[in-house]
Amino acid sequence: MPSLIYVALSILPIGKAIATSNIKYSNYVLPGIIAMTIMQGGIYSLAYWMVDLKARGIIKRLLATPLKQWQLALSLVSARLVVVIAQTIILTLLGVLIFHAGFAGNIFSTLILVLLGGAIFLLCGLLISTFAKSYDAAAPITSAIALPLTFLGNIFYPIEALPRGLQVFARLLPITYLADGLRQAYLYPFDFTAIGKDVFILTIWLIVMLAATLSVFRLKE
Repeated sequence: MPSLIYVALSILPIGKAIATSNIKYSNYVLPGIIAMTIMQGGIYSLAYWMVDLKARGIIKRLLATPLKQWQLALSLVSARLVVVIAQTIILTLLGVLIFHAGFAGNIFSTLILVLLGGAIFLLCGLLISTFAKSYDAAAPITSAIALPLTFLGNIFYPIEALPRGLQVFARLLPITYLADGLRQAYLYPFDFTAIGKDVFILTIWLIVMLAATLSVFRLKE
């Protein structure tokens, strides 16, 4: 689905209506789509998967093992981070090979940002699964969180295009800095000062989400 969205946005003349600092829109939106994919992988995929495990009684089996809460959380996040990295590679190849999107080759910067963003949103998915006992309960929670992140998170257009009040809110969202950091890493030569603020704010978000997850997440039916 993210690949189809990227293809559609790259083909349609949307860039003409959106000010992107003279950057071709397919170049501008690629890092944003990757940030959106990372966000959805945690908030939707992991949350729904955990709810499904509860519904199928697999959590009961895990409760019979000596598995600790933090060990389960770490294993789930680590496994899903591998998927996130694979998705990032596929979308990058699609953009570079098909639409000639820019990629400055900042692999290290990209990896740091992907891991930080992936960990934040995967932990968010674990938190959602803690409070949601079924798919019907999880759906409104995930939508309430993901929709503002998608449309206010610097993905499809600069947050400067938003009304002033929404700009203030958008600057509080982790995905805003994930998208901005990836855009800097993809389009410009390596300069850590350009992504330093993004990495710093994402690190703060990661600490907050980790503390919340460790204090709230419980392995139970």
